[in-house]
Amino acid sequence: MSSDTIEDDFVNPFEEVHPPIEAIPDSPPPPFESTEALPSTPAEAPPLSPGLLNYYSRYFQLTTADFKLKTLASLSLRSERPSPDLYGPIWITATVVMARFLGSGVFALCIDGILRGVAPATFQFSKLVHSTWLFYGYTFVMPFVAQRLLADSSFIELLTTYGYVNVVWIGASLMLSGVDEFGRLGRPVVVTLIEWVVVALVAAKRSLSLYSQLESRKALVLLALDVLFCVAAKFLLY
Repeated sequence: MSSDTIEDDFVNPFEEVHPPIEAIPDSPPPPFESTEALPSTPAEAPPLSPGLLNYYSRYFQLTTADFKLKTLASLSLRSERPSPDLYGPIWITATVVMARFLGSGVFALCIDGILRGVAPATFQFSKLVHSTWLFYGYTFVMPFVAQRLLADSSFIELLTTYGYVNVVWIGASLMLSGVDEFGRLGRPVVVTLIEWVVVALVAAKRSLSLYSQLESRKALVLLALDVLFCVAAKFLLY
């Protein structure tokens, strides 16, 4: 065996062997077709289904700043009609009822427990019941009556108007409750006169607000009914 044959058969174990390089074809590769399904884009959320709950829920979307502005605006002598909402009429009317309830209890405690030194008188829950159905009934029923007379106004707009004019009753309820309780100390004639003066001021303020917001000759009938409501509140609650 010659030395040339041995050199040809010898393989170096430390030599790195590379595979042969294939020639790059001139034509472009075929387009890649993926068999995996691409993620589909999420579909848009369907609109809310029609219904009373979905319709009236938008009238409760009221910020605290807007509620304060509308409440303060309702105390002016000539207030503009507020934007329609249901939050104000419900909670303002509830505050009027609670003012009557808490006002009587606090003033009765001061008179009986502090001035007279006796056990506080029990609160007449009949007045709380009367104030609840009277204010809520009038606030939610009168817009139906006003809608028949004022064809260009919706029920929600009128309910907002009647709800926000109840703001004046919050302070008046506290004042009338105090005067009513202090009337047990004497001078009932003076107490009755003060109560009627407060009710007259409340009726005048409500009439100005309603007249400036309704702006119609037919509103005179509504103003007369509102005055009767104030008189009924005086007889039933104070």
